[in-house]
Amino acid sequence: METYRHNRRKFLQLGSTLAVAGSIAPITYGASLLEQNDFRTLEEKEPIRLFSNENPYGPSKQVTNAIKEHTSRVNRYASFNSYATDELKRKIAKQNGINEDQVILGHGSFEILCMLTRAFGQEQDSIIVPATTFNVTAAFADRIFDHKAKRILLTDAMDIDLKTTKSAITKATRLVYICNPNNPTGKALSANDLLFFCKEVASSNCTVAIDEAYVELMDPKKKPDTIKLLREKYNVLIIRTFSKAYGLAGLRVGYAMGLSETIAKLNHEFYNFDGLISNPGVVAAITALEDPSYVNEYQKKNSEVKKYMEDSLDDLGLQYVKSDTNFMLIEVKDVKRLKEELKTFGIAIFPSGGKHYPTWARISIGTFPQMQSFIKAVSTMNWLKV
Repeated sequence: METYRHNRRKFLQLGSTLAVAGSIAPITYGASLLEQNDFRTLEEKEPIRLFSNENPYGPSKQVTNAIKEHTSRVNRYASFNSYATDELKRKIAKQNGINEDQVILGHGSFEILCMLTRAFGQEQDSIIVPATTFNVTAAFADRIFDHKAKRILLTDAMDIDLKTTKSAITKATRLVYICNPNNPTGKALSANDLLFFCKEVASSNCTVAIDEAYVELMDPKKKPDTIKLLREKYNVLIIRTFSKAYGLAGLRVGYAMGLSETIAKLNHEFYNFDGLISNPGVVAAITALEDPSYVNEYQKKNSEVKKYMEDSLDDLGLQYVKSDTNFMLIEVKDVKRLKEELKTFGIAIFPSGGKHYPTWARISIGTFPQMQSFIKAVSTMNWLKV
């Protein structure tokens, strides 16, 4: 078999050697971007969180300052002055060159993914998803309706199989869900392949939902211009979040952009409450949009630390999927044993390769010292290789 170098949360109901690894000097991995005093990590007593794919550095200083300045307004709903849900939608729309009625907010992107089920998944065979992905929409459909969503296996190269997905579409299909880059593989589709697929498949009858939770972490040269599809009136729904690149996972702010009629349909599921976004969440999201340099810096940091991980895993002889995100899928002999042994090093992971990839562990990319700790730990585990 060819060698490849290669759920965010539990589903909710509705409502070589240690010496080799240690010999890699930090200066090789962009030390100027990885100053220790720039880290805003968890307290030392807590385990190193290499799960959930969070931004380990926290939000920008501008965001934290804005949140502090507005703590006195937490007794109010997010509908005041310049920090209102409508203002957040206006900023998102303006940034992407679309109309305000083409934007909907959610309590994280998770809420929007659940909403897709209610809006598009009531009939048999109405939803198609990859078999291995961030499977909220399909899992939710399975839970609340008496039928299963169609699931399409990934290719041998662990890519979303666009050809087979297209062949599976019928007159009953209302929604095709594509997570790009995909979770848990970390792989992004070719931009040309994805755009061509959307142009062929998206129609008044079938919405293509593109979950771009990690798109800000991609190499800018590889990013597909999905917004252009939307401006050209293709029926795509682009789902994004402030949880990952912006470091706001705990504030739960996500959004989707689509045709006005698609957004209206989703708003019907929300009763126009915009997902009841918290006041601090709106303040943080608006401020984050005004500081794009922070996301660019995090993308660079993440790439540097990921390069260290790739080199270290190569030295250890462990196989991995080449990732376009802030996590990596690593092949190990026993994922559950890895999880338990990492606990003794103060490191926490989730076994999350899915049932189709039981020997693969998804590892979030933390700070440089955190990933050094991870490599130091796995270097002691001689049993890991498959």
